[in-house]
Amino acid sequence: MTSPRHVVVLLALALGVLITRAPTAVCRATDGPENRPNVVLIMADDMGYSDIGCYGGEIETPNIDRLARGGLRFSQFYNAALCGPTRTSLMTGLYNQQAGVRGWTGTLNNRCATLPELLGRAGYATYVVGRLDMVVADDWHEPANIARHVDRFFGSASNPDNLGPGNYFKMVTTGRLLHDGEVFDIAADATFYKTDLITDYAVEFIEEAAAADKPFFLYAAHSAPHWPLHAKEKDIAKYREMYAETGWDRLRTQRYRRLVEIGLIDQSWPLPPRDRRVPTWGKAKHKAWEAERMAVYAAQVDCLDQNVGRLLDALRRAGVEQNTLVLFLSDNGASAQVWNRPLDRDGQTWRCDGTPTRVGNRPEIAPGGPDTFVTAGPAWANVSNTPFRGYKAGCYEGGIATPLVAYWPDVITQGNRITHQPGHIVDLMATCLDLAGAEYPKRFQRRDLLPLVGKSLLPILQGKTCEGHDALCWNVSGSRAVRMGRWKLVAPKGTAWELYDLEADRTETNDLASKHPERVEEMVQTYRDWAVLVKIAKQ
Repeated sequence: MTSPRHVVVLLALALGVLITRAPTAVCRATDGPENRPNVVLIMADDMGYSDIGCYGGEIETPNIDRLARGGLRFSQFYNAALCGPTRTSLMTGLYNQQAGVRGWTGTLNNRCATLPELLGRAGYATYVVGRLDMVVADDWHEPANIARHVDRFFGSASNPDNLGPGNYFKMVTTGRLLHDGEVFDIAADATFYKTDLITDYAVEFIEEAAAADKPFFLYAAHSAPHWPLHAKEKDIAKYREMYAETGWDRLRTQRYRRLVEIGLIDQSWPLPPRDRRVPTWGKAKHKAWEAERMAVYAAQVDCLDQNVGRLLDALRRAGVEQNTLVLFLSDNGASAQVWNRPLDRDGQTWRCDGTPTRVGNRPEIAPGGPDTFVTAGPAWANVSNTPFRGYKAGCYEGGIATPLVAYWPDVITQGNRITHQPGHIVDLMATCLDLAGAEYPKRFQRRDLLPLVGKSLLPILQGKTCEGHDALCWNVSGSRAVRMGRWKLVAPKGTAWELYDLEADRTETNDLASKHPERVEEMVQTYRDWAVLVKIAKQ
């Protein structure tokens, strides 16, 4: 028999999909359109929960840390575990399946609208830079199509063969960069660094926006620190000695302790065991090469932070820092993937300049340079996702938990705060519309839109309590999960459901499924009802 509590949850899930909720007027941050805040949304790619300093990491991230000192950190913010689904939900305020993206990539359907479209309709100037591959409603390779979505664009779009960010230093044959719909004209043998290049255009767009008499939205979707491990030598050199001396076991313990000290996690939550595929650091072979891999990964995060600093400097120069909401997060947890497939095939090199690429996680291939394709692998990804278990493309907390730093001097006046209120990537659309005083329409550009799923986080930014979700659900790469209050049900691909009490054990070390079969049954039914609503097979 269905319990009364279960009926309430089912109604809440259904209403979240069937009823359009306009942003709450009482939560408006400003009164006049001339005072509406700007929004700069910075997304890292495949960065783990504890990689940045303000989340317990040892990597030097002074600019992101400054955002945290002056702003707010979320301890329980969730993504969709994979690049395409997360970016889809961010842009649409819907679960990715509702918007038409069911795998790691896909094309948006006609039942959704993107955040830049709706903010543009509300009078915002809109700019996007970086990796937008998975969230295009139609072909962005033409200037006229770009103009229907954003005012200015620089980055990559609609290329499922792009191998993540491609090559950080060189143009490659499987991906191309676009500037306002035109192919970015750069010589095949030219050298750049993608994180810096993306920021070059972000800064240009901020300067352009500052000259206009209206608020602006900038989405900076970075590639870093997604593999391949490519970084500048001056950044790598900072970290070589540190990781060679520390190793992955001590590093995980150090990060865990700092997270407890900061107050982001509870000291009663145990640190999960090391990944079974990973030996102790004492028994690891090729330690110098292993340390080099983490040093390059750290250098990618370090450079990303340097570019966050460039964006903050641009806001300051433009005189708009105080009334700009800056959000920094990651699209999913760190990736444990190992890549060994050759990129040079059928007589054609992956790089446009004809230089061969050495591929694979092998000690004879030193990571870092543009002629290599190496990944961090399970050992270091296990560190990046400290204190959690699991990785990108899975539904343990290591795959779906992201740092979220919010900085907005005019509104977040008490800095260095931590909120333990949960949030989800679907909530960012509702949040941005709320602070812009814009409504989510039922119909937009001849499209009948699905009702917004996300809920505004603006009350949390204002130091209040957010309405929150009765249930959150995931389905990615065969892995499933549902969270209801303090309880989380999770099932890796092909395995049975596991139950965790996240208040007592957010690191998911004590499976309580056998002790609470009725709760498991209730949550499984909630998941199945959600699966019907978003039109995926019951599981």
